[in-house]
Amino acid sequence: MILGIDIGATWTRVVLAKENGEFVKREKFRTTPDPVGTALGVAKEWDYDSVGVGSIGPLDLRQGLVVASANAPSGKFSIAEPLLRTGKPFYIANDCVSGVWGEHVYRWKDVKNMVYLTFSTGIGAGAVVDGNLLLGKDGNAHEVGYIVVDLSSEIACCGGIGYWEGIASGGHLVDAFNVMVKKWGVKPKENPKEAPDVFRLASEGDKAAEKFIDYWLDINAAGIVTVSVSYDPELIVIGGSVALNNWGLFYDGVRDRIRGHLRVAEPRLERASFGDDEVAMGAIALVYNTPTSLKAFNYPRKGGAK
Repeated sequence: MILGIDIGATWTRVVLAKENGEFVKREKFRTTPDPVGTALGVAKEWDYDSVGVGSIGPLDLRQGLVVASANAPSGKFSIAEPLLRTGKPFYIANDCVSGVWGEHVYRWKDVKNMVYLTFSTGIGAGAVVDGNLLLGKDGNAHEVGYIVVDLSSEIACCGGIGYWEGIASGGHLVDAFNVMVKKWGVKPKENPKEAPDVFRLASEGDKAAEKFIDYWLDINAAGIVTVSVSYDPELIVIGGSVALNNWGLFYDGVRDRIRGHLRVAEPRLERASFGDDEVAMGAIALVYNTPTSLKAFNYPRKGGAK
């Protein structure tokens, strides 16, 4: 049995699963400053042989650390340290890297070139190229949320201007909306408090919200074109509540906008296969079918139980 841990900026999910990806148990809690320690406490009575973790980044994969998370309760915390105390072998990767590996192993095993993109509290990606899971020198090869998609933007996020994540992610959407409607000189009928409010206002015909959603779709199309020409995927799997809860709007708007801007064959866009369990499934896949690139970082690792 495999313990899978999905560390998100807002929620952490813990699952107990068979090698085939079938979940036996699952729990969820709001992410704490020590999410791995909390997760192991949740699973203390569960019987498992190994652990896979998909975590928000950026990471220092060799040290098993999250080094500078912009959205989590703690910007820096250890993933490896609590796991070493279990005495069980463990595997770590970025959350979206785990997500794409789970899709590749359990759903799209015949697709050799694919990307997983999530639109949630933040924006992130994972990529399989020629059947290989790409990691980068520190495990941060796909921090696509920091792609600059609007050089003229006045929207600041994470120490930069015009980042994809700073404009289009759920965690920053309301701030981006407020900046842009002020810049455009348009006034919404009400001030949105959360990302879903912006989409609701647009669906109700609010002109300020409609204008912003058009801009949001332009920004997402720019990001997806950048991802497409960077990795040349045949398939892009889209996850995260911001995109999935507005799938028709997102899919039609982005698909229409990317055509004419691509200089590679257009990739197919598909919804994520596992919903909220996307990263947890990927964490299981890291254990079940460990990618060669992760082995190069000396995973699996195993400590001594106390």
